[in-house]
This record gives sequence, C-alpha cells and structure tokens, in this order.
Amino acid sequence: MSSSPLNIGIVGAGIGGLATAIALARAGAKVTVLESAAELGEIGAGIQMTPNVSVLLQRWGVDKEIGENLVRFEELNMRRKDGTRVGHTKIATLENTLNRPWWVVHRAHLHEGLVKVAERLGVTLLVNAAVTGLEYSKTQAVTLATRTRGSFVFDFVVGADGINSITRKTLFPDVAPEPPTTNCAYRALVPYDQIRKDPVAREIIEKKTMEVWMSDNAYIITYPICAGTQFNLVLSHHRPEKLRATQHDVPIHELHNEYKDFDPRIKRIVDMIDSTSRWPLMVTGPLESWSSPRKNVVLTGDAAHSMVNHMAQGAATAMEDGAFLGRCIAQVVQGKLRLDEAVTIYEKERMPKAFAKQQVSFLNGAIWHLPEGPAQRARDAVMAPELQGQYYVKSSNLYGDPKTVLDVYGYDAEKHAETVLAAHFNGGREPVDAAGIAKSLEDEYMGWFQAEKAKL
Repeated sequence: MSSSPLNIGIVGAGIGGLATAIALARAGAKVTVLESAAELGEIGAGIQMTPNVSVLLQRWGVDKEIGENLVRFEELNMRRKDGTRVGHTKIATLENTLNRPWWVVHRAHLHEGLVKVAERLGVTLLVNAAVTGLEYSKTQAVTLATRTRGSFVFDFVVGADGINSITRKTLFPDVAPEPPTTNCAYRALVPYDQIRKDPVAREIIEKKTMEVWMSDNAYIITYPICAGTQFNLVLSHHRPEKLRATQHDVPIHELHNEYKDFDPRIKRIVDMIDSTSRWPLMVTGPLESWSSPRKNVVLTGDAAHSMVNHMAQGAATAMEDGAFLGRCIAQVVQGKLRLDEAVTIYEKERMPKAFAKQQVSFLNGAIWHLPEGPAQRARDAVMAPELQGQYYVKSSNLYGDPKTVLDVYGYDAEKHAETVLAAHFNGGREPVDAAGIAKSLEDEYMGWFQAEKAKL
C-alpha cells in the first residue's frame, strides 16, 4: 500500500458532493472539493431526510450540527384536492420499525451541517473553482482545469456536479437530461406565524404533519421546517410544454390560479405566497456506465441519475451513492482493492438501485396525479384501512406501503456496501456463521427487533 493517502477530487459542493466528501474522508482519503459558486450555500426550501439517509446523518454526526432545525413530524395525511382524507401514515410506527427518524429540513441548514462535518474531517473546500475541463485518459491521474484557480491533479475524481454536470458532459457528451413529461414544481415557504392568523388555514398546522393534496393535473405536499417556524410547500403542476430550465419570478397569479379549486385551508396558504420559481423535473439516464474507461473518474447523484421529485429521493440517492462509494474506497486506501475494482463494484450495485428509484419516483407521481374515475377510486380504496389503523400488506400510499418503506426507507447504503464487499472477498458469496446464516439476512429478519429490544 502506498504511504501517501489516495488523493481524491470532487467536482461540486452540493448536498451529494459534501456527503461523498464526508464518506471518502472517513475512508481515509485526502479529499478536495471544487465548487463553482463564489461561496458555499444552498438555495431552495425544504428537503426530506427520509430514514434511508437520516441514518447516515446520525452515523456521521451531521444531525448534531443541524440540531433543532431537523424537524420530526407526527403523521402523513393523503388527501383529495378537496381536503378529504383518504390515506394516513403514523410516522412513529415507521420510525420505530426502521429504528431511524424521518426528518424534514431546510436545504441551507442541511448544507451547513454537511460543511461543518466535512471540514472537521479535513476536507478542503474550494469555492470559485469552476471546472472547465478534465483530462483522464493519458495517465492514471486525472487533471482538472478550473476557470480561476489553475489546474489540479488527483488520483481519482468524483463528478457530483448536478444535472448540468461538466463531468458527465466530458465523459458522455451525447447524454442530456430530459423532462419525461410537462410536469414542473413550484417551491415556497410561508411563516407559521402568518398562517396562525388565518382562521381557516390555521387548522392545517395544529400538529406537525406532512400533508399531500392529490389532483389529476397538480398536487401539493407540505411540511414544517426551520425548527417548526416555516411551512414548506412543493406544488406540482403541468405546463402546456416541456420545461428544461428553471423559471424565476413566475407571475404569482399563475401559481394562485393553478390551485384555485383546492381545499380552502391549503388554498388560503397558497394565496399567501408572494413569489416563486418554477422548476423542471428532469431525468438523466439510465446510463450504460457512470465511469471513465480507466475507472479514474466516476459520477454520483444528479450527474448520473437525476429523477423526478415525487418520492423525495433525488438528494437522498446522491447521498447513498457517496456513502456506498466511501466504503469501497476504504478498501482501496487499505490496499485490499484496486481502484478500478472498487469503482466496478460501486457501479454494479448502485446503478440498478438508482434506476429503481427513478422508476418508483415516476410511479408515485402517476399515483398522485390520477384523474377522477375508477383508477382514482381504487387508489383511495386501498388506502382506506390506514384511516382506521388497520393492518395492511400493501398500499397505494407509497410513503406508508410496507414494501416500499422497507425497500426505499429501510435501505442502508453503507451496510449494502459491507455485504457486497464481504462477498467479493469471499469468492463471490457472502460469508455465513456456524449455523449457515449470512449476516445481512440475520440483520433483516432479527436485527431490526433486537435493536428495539435493546432499548427496553
């Protein structure tokens, strides 16, 4: 093993790039992040840290940095656009089963927490360092040229530079993200204090809840952020044409008119929004590869697999990529794997996971956008047992559907990596104990309730 640490460059200091930086620094690599913006920060509003990534925030100590700005909510209510409740998930039941919280948070607070942990781990964060070119084919080393900071040479480069990724454009110039439909989203914040003054709207905020109002051409999802002081709204809608770029300063009457027939309680809150932007829902891939021929450059997050937002898994999937890659690179740092082997394992395991997320995200949007008719009535009927707290095996409410909860929210990227690596070092088959049981299956069938029993 080399006496010098593996020198890794990450293009992009967004949520996915910082999560990757943390995971790689924890793996023992020397990590430098190149960010094009003049200062670190995140724009936008709320984001869900679903249990599949809240476990990473806890494991990495990011949750301690964010503190009370990581908000937990009590329940999810699925509604028709007139406010009729048709589905329900008690979040404590889900959290207790998975032994992880479901947080909602402002993107800026999440980003700030990731920055603090990355810096504490020794990650170098360079702003005003827009990458303009990559040279990765002449030698095993990778050279990154930047607009204002000169050139950098790394042993390995991770392109975490989002939907407009220069890394992806260099590796795969013929690939371009596309909107699969005319679906777009508004995002907005309204202060809770303002809502409390409205005698109709304030009923919605009596408890900390996540609410979804479903309609054929639009939906609204809401939840509290910023220590419960801000009411976050994501407002899905369709346009006459496909949109490929964010539109700022949208005429506010367009937003107000889009939801004029919704439940008066949420309509009153929508009318409090005084400015917004319209965001396109873009999908990248699936790609045939995420890496360069030498495996010295690799993509993560939206650069590789941007997806629609209906399952709140875009940033989460990027964080999973980083966490999984970190465990693979740890084996390179320790001299147990070659870099190309680590990247091959990462691609083989994470590419189908990301593709599955893209599909389930699109399908959840289709479920929420069903027009009035037989399919919509069937959707609501199979959610109905949730309203009485009855046992059910499957639900069209994917935020509470047992299979989706286990597959998506119960996933642990680092444990997945450990299982795959153990199999790799054992000739392709996961090791078993004296009783012939593999650890991953023991964890799946017994570990979840033993963890709960340990609290008793």
